[in-house]
Formats: sequence, C-alpha cells, structure tokens
Amino acid sequence: MKIEKINDYKVKITISSIDLEERNIDMNDLVYNSPKAQELFWDILYQAYVEQGFEVRDEQLIVEAIPNSRDTFVITITKYRHRQLLKPGPGKFIKGSDTKKAVKSKEVCFYFEDLEYVIDLSKRVIDSYRGDSSVYKHEGAYYLVLKPYDTCPSLLVETLAEEYGTRCKTAEIYLKEYGKTLIENSAVEILAWCI
Repeated sequence: MKIEKINDYKVKITISSIDLEERNIDMNDLVYNSPKAQELFWDILYQAYVEQGFEVRDEQLIVEAIPNSRDTFVITITKYRHRQLLKPGPGKFIKGSDTKKAVKSKEVCFYFEDLEYVIDLSKRVIDSYRGDSSVYKHEGAYYLVLKPYDTCPSLLVETLAEEYGTRCKTAEIYLKEYGKTLIENSAVEILAWCI
C-alpha cells in the first residue's frame, strides 16, 4: 500500500491485489461494504495519519476509488470543506465595493504552482464544467478563475481542482489589475483542446 499526501485535505492511496490478499479481502468485500472493507478503510486512515500526518476528526469525507490497472486501484480521500477557503490571497487587501462584488459573485479561484497543473485539470474537467474561466499569472504562480453557469461549481470540479492546486480567496479584479492575463475567456476549453 502506497500513501501519498496531496495536501492537508487530500490523500491518495494505491492498493494492490497483494495488499488485499494479505488482509484476506476480495473485491466482493469492497463492493458490498463488508466489515473487512470497513476495517481496511479505518486501517488506511490510520496509516495515512501515521505516515503522512493526515488527520481526520469530524470532517465529512469524499472517497473515490478508481481502478489503476488490473492489479491495483487508487483511493482518493478528501476532507470536504463546505465554504472553507484555504489560502488567503491578495484579494483580502482590496478596499471598496469591488471586493464586496467579488465575494458575492459565483467565481471560484484556484492557485497553482505550475501551468501544467492547470492544463491537466482542464483536460479532466472539460466534459463536466459549464461556465466561463480565465487564467492569470501573478508573482510566479498561476490562477484559474472559474465562473460557473450554475449557482456553484460542481463538487466534482472543485474536488479535481484541489488535486492540482489550492482554492484561494484571490479576487479576479485583483489579478486583472496586478497580474498578467494569460487567457481571459474560455480558459478551460482552450487549455483542454488546444494544448
């Protein structure tokens, strides 16, 4: 079993058929949520805490299991943070009514260390994301601003975005003024299809 901490809110666990055999678990046990499967899940959480410092208290968890190959599958465990923003961004320093408008808007901003992460994310969400999007560069970092057509971005899109970057409070108006606009409109579509 290999445990990789993506960030403070997400871990990725790769489990092989050998790991399951060692615990006397077969795939049917996992499908039907047997006591063995529950024991495996709690063991995974404990190992994630011991090896990576991934602590779970009263948070809701999003668990996603995806086959990786014939012999392995990957479980991603994400702590669900409703309306919680992780990285304080420059947006908190903006004064005036523009800040209030930005906070009330439906836009969601994600911070990335590398443009490749934005490209990879765009390729994964192109079929499920509905809305406009922009990409900015500021102080060596990349910011993807999502402006969904629905009342809020789908949980799937947010969860995937947090695999690649960090949700932040940075307002788009700040990025327009102090950053460099790389793609003003349809950034997800452009990055997913053109690169």
